[in-house]
Amino acid sequence: MPFTVLPLSSHKITPSPPDDDGKCELIGTFSLLTQAFLGFICLSSLIIKRFYEHPIRRTWPVWSFDVSKQLIGALGVHVFNVILSVIKTAPGFMVLVLKYSSGGGNGNGNGNGNGNGGDEIDDPDKDDPCDWYFLNIVFDCTIGVYILYLVFKGVNYICKRILHITQIESGEYGDANNPSWKAFSKQLAIYFTSLMITKLILYGLVEIFERELLWITSHILLGWLNEYPDEVEIFIVMFIIPIFMNCLQLILVDNFIRNQVWFESNKLIKFKFPNFDEETASTRQREIDEVLNEEREREERRWGGDYHGTGNVNGRHKSYGSTATNE
Repeated sequence: MPFTVLPLSSHKITPSPPDDDGKCELIGTFSLLTQAFLGFICLSSLIIKRFYEHPIRRTWPVWSFDVSKQLIGALGVHVFNVILSVIKTAPGFMVLVLKYSSGGGNGNGNGNGNGNGGDEIDDPDKDDPCDWYFLNIVFDCTIGVYILYLVFKGVNYICKRILHITQIESGEYGDANNPSWKAFSKQLAIYFTSLMITKLILYGLVEIFERELLWITSHILLGWLNEYPDEVEIFIVMFIIPIFMNCLQLILVDNFIRNQVWFESNKLIKFKFPNFDEETASTRQREIDEVLNEEREREERRWGGDYHGTGNVNGRHKSYGSTATNE
């Protein structure tokens, strides 16, 4: 999944007044600025990753299209997470949920602090949006990536085999220097649909195991930070953990939404030609063409001859990028 930006709050940096109970907020100037900085750091990880692509590297237009899918998806997931966090921690929502879960409108679920329902509402952990958002981040960046991979493969298969939609091979946009916006739009729609399906699956899992997961988040994953000053908690929970997990998530997702023919070709080149870097430019080009043709034929057999693949265009492979390593 695209990276998920953790909301930040300036309220935890200074002692909180009694009326806000030290809860973090999801919206604010400091929060938005810090999220922008976090997004820049995470995006930088993909830029660095591109420079390690060898010997065939994605051109900047192709790379930009691939990354744009994640950025647009991240925006959608971020909005989903913020709305979910606000709704789930709203007192009215909790009263409604507890009312129906306790048998409907009796004394145990009226939110007055009596019975089982009152215990849930008075639990401060249930009212902290950061606990919910941290839980979303952990799910999005771990099990969520694997679920997204499976859903993405399934949606692609349905669109390709059943609906017979063309130009949806992920990372394949035609000419590497002038990629097709039409192909990008189709692939973006598939990726975004897969992302939202994944998010709904994760939401369902959280709902089923709500109490257990929230308790683990607030008492185990984040509970140990209660002994430290608020500044330490903010730095670790709002910076270190999101940066690490989001960078990892971006890299993993990029691995399966980029052009797989290009990826497999790079691995095959390194395997078949161990002295590739020591050979002349013409020899390297010939070896690259040989491997790309093999991979293209393999993809055509896989898709029954319906693969809209690539060809060699003066050393540039239409969807893979350039054979030059200095771009």
